[in-house]
Amino acid sequence: MSIAPSKLLFLLTGVVCITEFLNNSLFLFPFYSSDPKCGQKFHETKPWSYFNLFTRIVGGNQVKRGSHPWQVSLKRRQKHFCGGTLVSAQWVVTAAHCILDRNLLQYLKVTAGEHDLRIRENGEQTLPVKYVIKHPNFDPRRPMNYDVALLKLDGAFNFSASVLPACLPDPGEKFEAGYICTACGWGRLNENGILPQVLYEVNLPILNSKECSRALSTLKKPIQDDTIICAGFPDGGKDACQGDSGGPLLCRRRHGAWTLAGVISWGMGCARGWVNNEKKQHYRRGSPGIFTDLSAVLSWIQENMSTAFCSTPDGKLPNSEGELRFPGSPEHFYQNHQLCVWTLFVPEGNYILLRFSHFDIEPETFCDYDSLSVYSKDDRLVGKFCGRDLPLPILIGSNSVRLKFVSDNKDYGTGFSMTYRALRWHMDSGCESLAVLFEEGVLQSMHYPEHYSNLAGCQWIFFFYLKLTYQSFEVEENEDCSYDAVTVYEDVGKEEEIAKSCGFALPAPVLSSSGMMLIVFHSDETETFGGFRATISFVHVTGNRSNLGVCHFEAARRALQTWDLKCQCCFAFWTLASRFLNISLQNFILEALLCCVESTVLRATVQGNFVACCHHIRICVHGLIILHN
Repeated sequence: MSIAPSKLLFLLTGVVCITEFLNNSLFLFPFYSSDPKCGQKFHETKPWSYFNLFTRIVGGNQVKRGSHPWQVSLKRRQKHFCGGTLVSAQWVVTAAHCILDRNLLQYLKVTAGEHDLRIRENGEQTLPVKYVIKHPNFDPRRPMNYDVALLKLDGAFNFSASVLPACLPDPGEKFEAGYICTACGWGRLNENGILPQVLYEVNLPILNSKECSRALSTLKKPIQDDTIICAGFPDGGKDACQGDSGGPLLCRRRHGAWTLAGVISWGMGCARGWVNNEKKQHYRRGSPGIFTDLSAVLSWIQENMSTAFCSTPDGKLPNSEGELRFPGSPEHFYQNHQLCVWTLFVPEGNYILLRFSHFDIEPETFCDYDSLSVYSKDDRLVGKFCGRDLPLPILIGSNSVRLKFVSDNKDYGTGFSMTYRALRWHMDSGCESLAVLFEEGVLQSMHYPEHYSNLAGCQWIFFFYLKLTYQSFEVEENEDCSYDAVTVYEDVGKEEEIAKSCGFALPAPVLSSSGMMLIVFHSDETETFGGFRATISFVHVTGNRSNLGVCHFEAARRALQTWDLKCQCCFAFWTLASRFLNISLQNFILEALLCCVESTVLRATVQGNFVACCHHIRICVHGLIILHN
């Protein structure tokens, strides 16, 4: 593990937006236990702080015993040669290039709880390996892609303060460019240097795919990057090195759980910079640290682990309707260390409605312990559920859905019972259920154009950059829209509200800027009206110049006619993560003292063109509007 000092050329910052969940029941019944779960250190009492990661980025360091209880040492005849990561009591993830020797299995042992290789410490546990599963696409002649393997242990580790599993990523979970993650191992402290005897770690920023590809293109041989992620600093100085292979690249989720994002695979030298590679001789060129991307091979990992871990039959359920009970009876408790995956199919052209009749899964605020996760056809996370309250019925906007149940090493419940059936799409299908949709189309309130019902509750979720355009709108009016209203959010946790509408004037179109939109319609117990009808259209992100036209001209004209001079217009802009935004405002006439531009990076009176130093921005213009031609 190289920890050579280095000048810090840049500091990438980023925040991963972990998908929040779809049901308020997720946030009830917080569960406290003295026994830690995946990705949680036994004695870790300090709350997670993103700033804490930056205070250590200047250099790698030797870690305290128990700092990485998921780190294991692969040993051949009692000698360490590669690292690995414990992901359950019986499974280890490592690099495929570490276990190429056909005769290795008879000598291979895995030690957990290891810190100092020179001595046997209290808490160390060693087990032989029952069998090895290399990824079928791994090619030893081109070992950069699919460099991942699973080790099934002959026995099971007992979890303790020094032996715990790391979390696997959720399908679709990505740690964005700039996120600071941690690599650890017993590798060399510098290129051709000595091997340390104690565990080291180094913090590295994730690179975006464009910069990763650019760096790899300067090496002598072209390299495919289907399953890799890059991390490191362009001027070098920090990296993994020989002896670290197979070990973890760990990223910490927002709420604190350490997640296995990558497997240490390879690099050109150790901690070499790659900024001026073209000017260097080939043998002196450097590269970022290369890691196998766990999210790219996650389905393969789950498929191979689930065959040994599900106590009831799982697999494909290809009927138009049916029932799923786990673990078989509501009176029975599910077992620990379960991983079960079911795939539901209904005829093409239909959607799937899931309806729960029983639900009892160990509660935790973020459902990181035991959970039932629901994924759409393209492996997009629809929701992650735990607790004791029944989730809302869920209408999935595709003809297949995947369910994944996981349980950890302690505490359990009686599982869940649910029915599923095929449904044809109706425009008001989000009422009395949560509709998760993936297509453009029309939305409307229940019974439209007749009056909607009292105490209505409708929710639609779209996972795309999109535009909501109202065609008709009649919703009970009051000053703060607290009676009946259509509310639009940019997150499923209902924290990022971008529009709330009631009354009889047609609301302005609404643009999402987060890649998802939640639309909620509710009514109270008194008056009802004709409701609303709206279209959903996808906005394609190209990174090219875009002309947005006049700022909701008709909405402004109606506002003036009613002497309601307050108007707000929101536009979303985005481009590639490596680019800047240059926004040009033309024919822009507003009362200067009252109108300003708000964004994630600036607040200023509009005078003309400006440049925003980010790749994602929402501009909200509000104030007194002066109409212009």
